[in-house]
Amino acid sequence: MLAAIAAIAVGFALLVSGCGDTTSKVPNTVNQTLAVGQQMLGDKGFKSTVKRVTDKQGKDEIISQDPVGGTEQKTSEAVALTVSDGPGDGIIPHVVGDPADRAEEQLREAGFKPVVAEVYSSAHQAGFAVGTTPAAGATVEKDTEVTLRVSRGPRHATVPNVVGLSESSATSALTNAGFRVDHSYEVSSKNPGHVLAQNPTSGTSASVGSSVHVTIDQAPKKVTVPNAVGESASQGDKTLQNVGLNAVYATRVVTDRAQDGIVLAMSPGSGSRVLQGSNVVLTIGKYNKPTPPVPPVPPGPSSIVKQWSLVADQTKTYTVTWGAGHCTGGKGNAVLQGDGGGSAMSGAQITAQGDVQNPKPNTSGYYATTETSDITSPVTLVITITCLVQ
Repeated sequence: MLAAIAAIAVGFALLVSGCGDTTSKVPNTVNQTLAVGQQMLGDKGFKSTVKRVTDKQGKDEIISQDPVGGTEQKTSEAVALTVSDGPGDGIIPHVVGDPADRAEEQLREAGFKPVVAEVYSSAHQAGFAVGTTPAAGATVEKDTEVTLRVSRGPRHATVPNVVGLSESSATSALTNAGFRVDHSYEVSSKNPGHVLAQNPTSGTSASVGSSVHVTIDQAPKKVTVPNAVGESASQGDKTLQNVGLNAVYATRVVTDRAQDGIVLAMSPGSGSRVLQGSNVVLTIGKYNKPTPPVPPVPPGPSSIVKQWSLVADQTKTYTVTWGAGHCTGGKGNAVLQGDGGGSAMSGAQITAQGDVQNPKPNTSGYYATTETSDITSPVTLVITITCLVQ
């Protein structure tokens, strides 16, 4: 009886086992996504194992299977799937400033698909790369499309007429037209606070983002001449500059070495009330040995010297003006000076200088325009006007 029961149990187990291990045709899941492929296998009663590899085929797409589709296999045996984990990540290369064809080549070599988009740029000439999206240095999956922005050159616009407008209105009009605005001020009584002149003139076609210089009428006002007697020439210049006055120089021969380079006299004198922007003659001592006698230097300024400390990231025009009676035949020159030498001043440059065109009657002027970026040590703009000594 026990043997009969054991035989029945074995037979039942074999029957159950045989019923659960059927054979079916394996479906083809290649090029399907992993989720779809596993669903297809599951519908046929199969389970699967997954092996991921780096491949140019899309992420989560099935590259191959074992056994291949169409094979008859027991459903109890798993189907091995090889699945793409994508092409992997790459780093967007730096291509700004490169020719467009070279920039495209670098992106392809890095594993990306460049898509060119032309844009206006005043910083890069036409046909050169302006930048990418995503930006250089970003980690992005390979085979991704990367937008390569290529310069079409600067966009041009017509400079509007702002002469006669208030300073704020002129700035708004030029800014809205796409231009930067540089200001200078000229003492006048024509229309204080309004634009006297502009450069470039209205109607001119200019690059968007370029600078338009406007001269603003500034009403004259009187200031008190400070006392600079006893100061050095440079200190005297700063003393006058602090109240809006210009220093012009005359020299006087002195026999006392302590008076060499020192302000001995002023004209007009301290305490006088003069218009801001006026010239004040500083008589500077010039030491000579008492013998042999030296004839006195005729009165009259020999030069006008103005200096300004430059500020980083700024484009600005500086102007020196003088009356015909104060400095006859003036010749101007502008230079940059700095404690750090040439390398320290690499972030500063004089972009233009010359005589002021169409100055007020009986006056002359000289200007210099500077551009600065990174300044590693103090940089000073010095404008010197050499006069004919009277």
